[in-house]
Amino acid sequence: MAAKITKIETYAKEWVGAVKVTADSGEEGWGQVSNFSADITCTVLHRQVARTFLGGDPENLSALLDRCVENTYKFPGSYVRRAMTGIDTAVWDLLAKRAGKNVCSFLGGTATTVKAYGSSMSRDIT
Repeated sequence: MAAKITKIETYAKEWVGAVKVTADSGEEGWGQVSNFSADITCTVLHRQVARTFLGGDPENLSALLDRCVENTYKFPGSYVRRAMTGIDTAVWDLLAKRAGKNVCSFLGGTATTVKAYGSSMSRDIT
């Protein structure tokens, strides 16, 4: 029997928002909505986007995403897509955990070391 998404939770501040998706099987996945005004994005997620995914099968993510686009047709734009991103990444995490893999290898990639650069976006420091 296929698992169903039973709960979608968000934890947000203005600049970052995390999404937790839980299935009736007890499986969980974590994702992130797009940054900047993440608190607003999470409000949109709960008011307009979540209803499409609740009760849906995580294995049918593509169909759920397509249905969400149809269901929010009169509300196109950035916030709807930014909210969908949070659920999308959380479901990928759930499915990867189910397969006993990290998301990178689950999607066919290979995790490697990457040099990183951090910036405070402030131009008056070195």
